[in-house]
Amino acid sequence: MSPTCVRRFVVLIAAAVLVLLVHGPSLAQDYPARPVRLIVPYAAGTGTDLVARQIAEKLSEALGQRFTIENKVGAGGSLGTLAAARSAPDGYTLVLGTGQTHAVNVSLYKNLGYDPVADFAPVARIGSQPLVMVVHPSLAAPRVEELVALAKAKPGSISYASTGSGASPHLAGATFATLAGLDLVHVPYNNQQVFPDLLSGRVSLMFYPYPPLKGYIDAGQLRPLATTGAVRSPWLAALPTMVEAGYPSFVFAPWYALYAPAGTPSSIVEKLARAVDRALSDADIRARLSEGGTYVELAGPTELAAFTAQEIARFAPIVAASGARAE
Repeated sequence: MSPTCVRRFVVLIAAAVLVLLVHGPSLAQDYPARPVRLIVPYAAGTGTDLVARQIAEKLSEALGQRFTIENKVGAGGSLGTLAAARSAPDGYTLVLGTGQTHAVNVSLYKNLGYDPVADFAPVARIGSQPLVMVVHPSLAAPRVEELVALAKAKPGSISYASTGSGASPHLAGATFATLAGLDLVHVPYNNQQVFPDLLSGRVSLMFYPYPPLKGYIDAGQLRPLATTGAVRSPWLAALPTMVEAGYPSFVFAPWYALYAPAGTPSSIVEKLARAVDRALSDADIRARLSEGGTYVELAGPTELAAFTAQEIARFAPIVAASGARAE
């Protein structure tokens, strides 16, 4: 590049920075002036999708513009997340990130295509969804300690199901096996195939969110042993947590958070964060999220940035110990 071109480039960058400094407040004041796209990196009807639609509805009311959902599926949520990272940083494309997309996948994929920290501006943490450990009723293990004893007596005889290598049910099962010193067999499925084999007893146990399990638990088709949150579940209050069952480091709760592409003006990020705060203060949406098994855990941009970095560091050894890899 010639010296003249370099000088022009520097002048253009300086001018852009000056525009942002001078007009940043007005950008937020005018935002949003058109509909906002909210990318959901999972299929319609999934837990992440349902949370996104409820948040989008409230943000539309709060900010006076439609927040439209775009489901962009693939590679454990990475495809949709990558599309968001590559979008213009103007506040008109957001992504509902998860523990998978913004903490696990960076250790799971060799060539992820995005950096969950450098490529995003954190907006707001929304909540988390602890899992439930369930077993087939034919397994002679009404409590966690009896399951552990049974697995130790017959190494390699008990299998656990997941919805794919590196997904939350896999990592939770692998963590349990590591902490308890068990030889469990991991059997990965896709979402459609897992329940028939679990209900038939072809696989013995699984960690999974509560709402899809509720009907099977109520009908006695699956037996719950414990939950994976930091505190007892309000829906299964009689069950111990894994911490209470003797595993103090076993707190495993997949989470949701809102991110914008890196470079999005801070004034817009802050306006969005305030809107999320107002939305999650609404009793109606808190009740609906609760019905879907989600605990509201609100945090702003600064707290979400720190939380994301902590989760990346926390999951790196978990993914390594599980042996999960994806290409």
